[in-house]
Order: sequence, then structure tokens, then C-alpha cells
Amino acid sequence: MLKQHGLALGRAWWACLLLAAAMLLPTVHAAAGAGIPLTTEQTAWLDHNKAQTFTVGFDPFGGVDSFELRGKRHGFLHLLLADIHKQTGLRLVPANSSDWDDAYSRFVAGKIDILYGANPTHEREKIMRFTAPAQRYPYVVLAPKAGNVQTLSELDGKRLGVIANDFVLEALPRFYPNIHFKPLVFSDQNLALAALTQGSIDAFVTSGGGVEVEYLVGNPELAVMAQLRAITSDMTLAVLHKDAMLASILERYLDHNQDSITTMARDARKIYNRKALRLSDAELDWLDASSEAVVGVAEDYLPFDYYSNGRYLGIAGEYFRAIADTVGIRYTVVSAPFANIMDQARAGKVHVVDMAKTEDRLRDFVFPHPISQERDIVVGLKTSPPVSDIYALDGLRVAVIEGFWHEEYLRKNLRDPRIVKTQDIMESLQKVRKGEADYLIENPTVAEFYINGLGYQDLVKRGNTSSDSFVYFGVSRTQPQLASIMDKVIPLLSFEEMKYRGVQGVPTLTNESTGRLRWIAGLLSLALVAIVVVTAVTARKLTNERLTTQFLREREELLYTDTLTGLFNRNHYSHHADALSTSLGFPQAVVVADLNNLKRTNDTYGHAAGDRLIQMLAEAARAHWPAAKGYRMGGDEFLFLVPLTDAHASVQQQLEAFQTRCATLTHTLPDGTPMHPNSALGYALRLDNSNTLDHCLATADARMYAMKASQKKRRTDVG
Repeated sequence: MLKQHGLALGRAWWACLLLAAAMLLPTVHAAAGAGIPLTTEQTAWLDHNKAQTFTVGFDPFGGVDSFELRGKRHGFLHLLLADIHKQTGLRLVPANSSDWDDAYSRFVAGKIDILYGANPTHEREKIMRFTAPAQRYPYVVLAPKAGNVQTLSELDGKRLGVIANDFVLEALPRFYPNIHFKPLVFSDQNLALAALTQGSIDAFVTSGGGVEVEYLVGNPELAVMAQLRAITSDMTLAVLHKDAMLASILERYLDHNQDSITTMARDARKIYNRKALRLSDAELDWLDASSEAVVGVAEDYLPFDYYSNGRYLGIAGEYFRAIADTVGIRYTVVSAPFANIMDQARAGKVHVVDMAKTEDRLRDFVFPHPISQERDIVVGLKTSPPVSDIYALDGLRVAVIEGFWHEEYLRKNLRDPRIVKTQDIMESLQKVRKGEADYLIENPTVAEFYINGLGYQDLVKRGNTSSDSFVYFGVSRTQPQLASIMDKVIPLLSFEEMKYRGVQGVPTLTNESTGRLRWIAGLLSLALVAIVVVTAVTARKLTNERLTTQFLREREELLYTDTLTGLFNRNHYSHHADALSTSLGFPQAVVVADLNNLKRTNDTYGHAAGDRLIQMLAEAARAHWPAAKGYRMGGDEFLFLVPLTDAHASVQQQLEAFQTRCATLTHTLPDGTPMHPNSALGYALRLDNSNTLDHCLATADARMYAMKASQKKRRTDVG
């Protein structure tokens, strides 16, 4: 009986304890119909304010956040506010503001409840409470294409337009302390753009958010000189400190809806781009009618076309995916031999094909802007004489892929065309190497990909073709709206960026030279084993072991060293770079260099001049970073692993000093022309092993390509 009484008392004690805990801790509820966990206080606050309307101030020139198309308001902000209302019941409406300064001032004065898009600063945090950003937009610097500002460093001493109350005016000196610009403040973007086009300022820095697309379309004389990924416009939802409960509810919404917010932002950007590109009513109707483009892909024309599991990969594949993502084009992909794809396209069953433009094809296809403005080249053996143009191929055997435009082109222009038909580029290359064809005609990117990838060093460029050999998307004349949409999007895309992304998605070719080298090395290894076995019982065993060690060392040097520069090669990177980089210690900088204008130097002055240019860059790097480990990753691509004394070392200053060193190196050609190495550089900091070398290399590559794009071939290697 006492035992039962004690048990009952124990249960009662636990019940009281749980009841007390429930009273002390805030109850968590789910917002109506949404599943957002809210505290009892937050739910009570929502019930108390359910009839109140909260105004949201924002930048009316913010691009993708709020814009008008066909008389209707669209934008990420409107989608976001509608979803917040759906999930929490909060009634949020955009406030009417003339510009960002107006929205900011009215918010501080208490006339607007929520401010969208304000970056936290020390001064602002004294009066505001910020949520996490719903989106982050990198700032961009706009400048005239023909102006005196082409790189960030050239902003030093220049007039830079900024928007009033924009935090970038505070952030720029922090991130770029060595650039001393002269700020000119404007109340809105339109006034700043007008000043830029009139020459009153040298550059204009503004938040991205897609608005730069509209600026470039409306002002084609301007270009994005730089994208400041380190400085972003954080699209927060800020309130005054007295509204802390409102901020906590908004923060809870953002925490639990990241995926849907990302989808809303992507959808809003597609609609905004339609406005920014000034699409016609017919083009907008085509997009709204759920029309679907059928894209035809020829069988593996690397690195432009590659078909895998229903996906269009390669350079052209990246181009079309970027076009589709820009404005929201729905599409499917079909693959077949090129001749079959063309038959389907002429029948209207395929709408888009990567092809060259010819007069005959103009009957069936519309050609938007070219995706590649490279002229096709004539490829032959090193021992073959150069050809000035395609007319020099008259009477010579030219390998041509069946169905490609080159056959039509040669037959039209030559009196005695001798066509050697092949099934693909690999067969064309083999025909020339075996002497079964004298030359082949190919896009330079394609030729470079195969010749370098396969290790066919006996094949080189021997001449150029005419300028009409650009690469286009041919669009069926049954789809005029699709063609005109693509024509507006393509000029906004960077060929170098699409090339970089496209090459990553295609298979790597097997280098035949490397394969032969491995085969020979294998045979030699077997021979050495046999020698060791035969001589194991002799007095020369020690001598033979020394010979074996020496051979392996020479073999390793052959496999892992670039003979032209003495740097490590890509093979060494693949097998030993991780261990080597770790041995350097941390922190370290991963520096990527891409030698500018090597191709032009080779074409103009010969490969000996180009080789010297490569050697000069390697010599400059050794002198500049004596403790670094260097790689020649490809023809004009270099990688340097640079040990740093501390994590705060200025790598950017080191890169600038390296460029200065390169500018002082001069080699005089036989005709008296001086040349010096010049390169595009990118880097990434590596503080420890948790940040992989491959990840850092990708970051450095991206920065290098951004720099290369900004240079716009302003400099040349040959002075």
C-alpha cells in the first residue's frame, strides 16, 4: 500500500514538473496553412495585428525586384510579399517611392514600416533590425566600352557615380583600399546613367539584380567593366527596433522557405529579362503560349555539341541553356547524325541546330547573332606549305565531314575540289596524318580541342578561311519569334565563359602520345625487371639497382615535367599536386595565369616566338615567386602554388607586381619587333586542407576568366 502511494506521489510530481515547464517555455505553433513554427508570442502578435497593413519601401529602380510588363507589376519582391501573406497572414504592400533615397528617408522617419534591400552597417544597426537577406546581388561597375576605365585599378583618380544612401560608398574603400576614386552622388540610376553616357562621370557602380541587363540593352555603348562579387546588395527586410516582433516573424519565414524563395527569384529574373530585352508582343505571346523548342544535336561534335542522357552539353549546349534560362524557353533535345538532324529541321520537326550559315540554308533557317565569331582554319601537317585562303586548296585533297557545309563551300568556290569525305573529325585528322588528305577545314576551337587532347603535335594551322565561317544557331523559319528572342539574348553572353563551362561537360580525349609513352615505359620496365632477374646472382647487382633508380627518376621527370619551361605539367598535377601543395604549408595562394595573344603571336611570328613568350612568363614567375611550385597546365595556361607568410597577405598586390615584372621583360624578334609576356590572372586563398585544391583552382579560374573578359584584348603580347 505504501509502495503504491509512493508511486502515485512520484507520478504526480512528474506531472507538476512537466506542467511548470510548459508554462515557462513559449509554445511553438505552425502558421496557418504553412507549417512555419511560431512561438506563442509571435502567434498572439499576428492575431493582434491581422487587420493592419504594413508598407514596404524599396528601390523602384531595383530591376528584378519590382518592374512593370504589359501594364502589370511583376518582380521577386511582389512574389515574396504574396507568399509571406499566404504563410503568415501578414498584409504587406509595396510603398510608393520615387527612388531609394526617398524610401530610405521615409522609413527612418517612421512613415514606412519595412525597408527591403538595405545592407547592415554600423550606423544603420543603431536604429534598425535586419533579417537575413532573401537574395544577394553582386554590385557591378558600368563604363563606356571605349572609355578610359577598363579594369578596376583604372578607377583610381576617376569620377565614380554612386546612388545616395547606397552602402557601397562605404564598402568600396574597405575592399579596395588602394583605389582612390572621386564619388559623385545621384538620387537615382537614370540620372547616373545619363551622366555616364554624357561623359560627366567615368564609371557607375550599382547593385546588380539583373538591372544591368536593362542598362546594357538601352545603352549599347556601355559594358559591365567588373562584377564585385565581394560586395553584394543584401536584400534584407529591415524594421525599426520597436518592431522587433515583426522582424522575428519575417526571419522565421525566411529560415523555412529557402528553396521556394530561390525558385521565386529564378522565375522573377526570367520575366524581368523579357522586359529588359524589350521583347515584342509577338515574342511574349510565344513564350506565354507554353511553346516548346526542339533542339537538334549532331552526334558528338566536340567540344561544341555533346549529347548525353537527353542533355545538350558542350559549348553550344551551354549557350542554348543560358538562352533558355534567361527568358524561360521550354525545350527538348533530340540527337542523330548531322544529315538526319538537318532533314528533320527542314521539315519543321526540329527548330534549332548548331550550324554554319550558307546561302542555301537561308531558305529554311533564320540565323541570329553568331555564338562564335572565330574563322574556320585550314589544318595540315607541319611539313605542309601554308595556304593563304581556301582558293589555295584548289586541286588538293581536303578532308570534309559528311553533311557539313565545307563540302558545299569548296565545290562552290574551287574549280577542281577534291573532297575526301569522313564520318567525323577524328577520321579527318587521321586522313591528314596518314597522307590520305592534304588538309582539313575546321573551327579553331574544335581543332585545338582534338589536336591538343589527342597529342597530335604534327598537325598545325596552315591558313584561314573567310569571315562567313562563324558558328550559329540556325532556327527554323517556322519559329520566327524564337529566332528573334535568341538574337536579342546571344549578344549578352560571353563566348569565353560559355567555352569554359562547355568544355567541362564533354569527355576528355585520350592523348595518344601519352599512351605510347606509357607503353614504351612499360616495355622498358619489363626489360629492367628481366635484367634484374638475370643479373641478381652476379656481382653487378648493386650497379643494376642504381641504373634502375636512375631510369625511374628520368622517367618520372619525362612524365611530370614540361620540357619547354621546366615547370611541372598537368600529369603531375593530377597525381601529386595535393601532396605537394600540403607540403608548402598554409596559408597559400592558388594563382592561375592565362597567357594573352599566344595564338596571334604564333600565327604572326611563328611558334619559336610563341615558345619564347611562354618561357618568359615562366621565368618571370620563378623570379617573382621563388618558393612557389609552378605548372604549365596547357598551351597558354599556368598554375602557381604560392606559400604566404600569413592569411592577410595581399595576393592582389603580388599579382599586380607580377604584371609589372612581366611588362619589363622584352624579347626582340629578328625583324626588330619587341614582345613581352602579358596574361590574365586569377587567384584563390587556401587556408587549410578543408578547402580542396580543385575548389580553389575553380575559384581562381573564374576570376581569371572574368579578368580576361574585362581586358577585351586591350593589351597585346607583342609590343
